[in-house]
Amino acid sequence: MNSDHELTQLRQRVTELERSEARYRNIFESSPISLWEEDWSAVKQYLDRILATGADLDAHLRQHVDDVIACVGLVRILDVNRATLELCQAQDKDQLLRALSVVFNENTLDTFRRELVALGCGAMSYEEETVVRTLLGEDRNVMFRVVVSADCEQTWERCLVSLVDITDRKRTEEALRLSKEETIQAQRELLARLSAPVIPISDDVIVMPFIGQLDQARMQQALGVLLDEVRRLRVTTAILDITGVPEIDAEGTQGLIQAAQAVRLLGAQVVLTGIRPGIAQNLVALGSNLDELVTRGTLQTGIAFAMQNSRARR
Repeated sequence: MNSDHELTQLRQRVTELERSEARYRNIFESSPISLWEEDWSAVKQYLDRILATGADLDAHLRQHVDDVIACVGLVRILDVNRATLELCQAQDKDQLLRALSVVFNENTLDTFRRELVALGCGAMSYEEETVVRTLLGEDRNVMFRVVVSADCEQTWERCLVSLVDITDRKRTEEALRLSKEETIQAQRELLARLSAPVIPISDDVIVMPFIGQLDQARMQQALGVLLDEVRRLRVTTAILDITGVPEIDAEGTQGLIQAAQAVRLLGAQVVLTGIRPGIAQNLVALGSNLDELVTRGTLQTGIAFAMQNSRARR
C-alpha cells in the first residue's frame, strides 16, 4: 500500500511539474519582451579560474579582451522566444543562432565585460542600456538584463536574459533634446537682439542703441546681430549709440573697434555716437586709428551725418 501511495504522489508531483513547465513555456514564448534562456555554467568556471589567481576581475578583463571574447563563446543559448526573433529580424531560431556575431558585435562587448564583472563579483543580476544589431543591419537600443536563476546560483546553469527595445524612447528623447537646444538657441538669439536692437532710420541707415554695461561678451552678441542686419538690409551706415552706457572696459572698447572694422568689410560705415571722455581715453590708449572711426557727440548729430551721407550717395 505504501508503495502504491508513494507512486501516486510521485505521479502527481510529475504532473504538477509538467504543468508548471508548460505554464512557464507559455509565458516565455508569448512574452512581448525578447527572452533568452541560457546556460552560463562554462562561463562561471572560466571566471572562477581567473579569480583563483587573485586577479582583480575588472582590471583583468580590461587588459585581456581575449578572455571576454572567450566567455562570449562559452554561453550556451538554450532557447529564445518569438519576440526575440521579431527584435532581431530573424526568420527562425536556427537563423538567429547562426548569426549571433551580427547581433552581439563590438558594440555590446563592453556591456558583456561589465556584466561578467558584476556576476563574477557576486551579483545575481545585471542591467544596462546597450545597442544590438538586427540581421537586416539595423541598430536597436535595448535595455539588457541578465538574471541567474535562484536554483542555479552556484552553477549558473540557467540564466534568463531579457532585451527590452527602447529605440523609440531614445529617438523621442533625442528629438526632445534637439528641440530644447533649438528653443534655447532661439531664446539666446532673441535676447541678443533685445539687448542690442536694430532700429531702421531709412532704407540704408540703421541705429543700434546700447543701454547698461557693455563688455566683450555683449559686444560679441551685438556684433553678430549688427552684421546680420547690415547684410540683410544692405545698409550704408550703421550708428552705434552708447549714450546710455555708463562705462566700457578695454575689452568692450576693443569690441567697438572690431565692429567698425567688420562693418567696413561689408561695404558700410559705422558712426559711433554718445562717446564719454573715459571711453575716448580708452580708444586713444588702445592706439586706435581714429581717422577711420566716425564719431559724433550725440545720436541726433550722428543721424544727421548719416542722412547727409545717404543723400550724397544718391
